[in-house]
Amino acid sequence: MACVSLVCWGPIPVACLWVGSEIDYVSGSVFVGIVVAFLALFPMLFGALVILRDLDSAWILVRRAAGHDQRRGAMGRIFGATAFVCTVAFVFWFVVIHGPGSLITPGRGETPAWPG
Repeated sequence: MACVSLVCWGPIPVACLWVGSEIDYVSGSVFVGIVVAFLALFPMLFGALVILRDLDSAWILVRRAAGHDQRRGAMGRIFGATAFVCTVAFVFWFVVIHGPGSLITPGRGETPAWPG
């Protein structure tokens, strides 16, 4: 269940952006690429959520069959935990690895190449 939740935060949006960029390249229209990316994003995300719901229902049934009084699933907690982990990873990437850059020296402090 955690793997499917993680797919919602990374690979699915990246795949939809890639499809949108390919459509933009083929059609020459940025608008069409963005529309196709959004039209691809929602069915894929909702499909992943349907898979998560089915896994959660199966988990509840297995726990009940084992004799536990299981009334609520784990999908909400797992999805929230993966959202937190992905948020922390993104903030680390943005602040530490990539860096927002300097407003004084654009290009993250690199010396500009002078023509000539």
